[in-house]
Amino acid sequence: MSNVYGILAGILGIVGAVPYIYDTYRRKTKPQRFAWVIFLIVSVISFASQFSLGARASLFFFGWIVCNNVIIVALSLRKNGGYGGLSLVNVVSFCLALAGIVLWQMTNSPVVALVGALVADGIGASLIVVKSYLHPQSETVFMWFLGIISGVLNILAVGSFQPALLAFPVYLTIFDVLIVLAVFFGRRRHAS
Repeated sequence: MSNVYGILAGILGIVGAVPYIYDTYRRKTKPQRFAWVIFLIVSVISFASQFSLGARASLFFFGWIVCNNVIIVALSLRKNGGYGGLSLVNVVSFCLALAGIVLWQMTNSPVVALVGALVADGIGASLIVVKSYLHPQSETVFMWFLGIISGVLNILAVGSFQPALLAFPVYLTIFDVLIVLAVFFGRRRHAS
């Protein structure tokens, strides 16, 4: 049954990404550029790691994530295509994320590598949470909502209580919830 949960989670990830890409193309959604560059770097390294470990069938999902991130970064770099210029917060966040990525790549410890990846990705996600609250109209909340469901399915796909395996799906679920809440409360703030 855990394989079914994993497959459903992957399908929901793809289904959610398509309207996000389309809305980004139309400039309705304006991604936080630095966050998506961080996600792109993490996804490329994840793809390469999985490939070097011998994964083949699961590379489709990792490959999709890389393609998705390339498309979103490219679309966000167009004029009025995204948020996140050269500011102190963005540059410091990017440097901290890079430090997390370096930590991830330099260690032979799976736990330290996991923490490094979570730190890097979490910094990018934090940038999106803030942007989603300040500019809620600039997000396609559908993708993040499906991300919550996908995250829960990924948690179920683990199939047992293994903290190292549960860490990333739990983290993703929490940040998807935070982004949806940021959009919701941001919209309420703008309405009042």
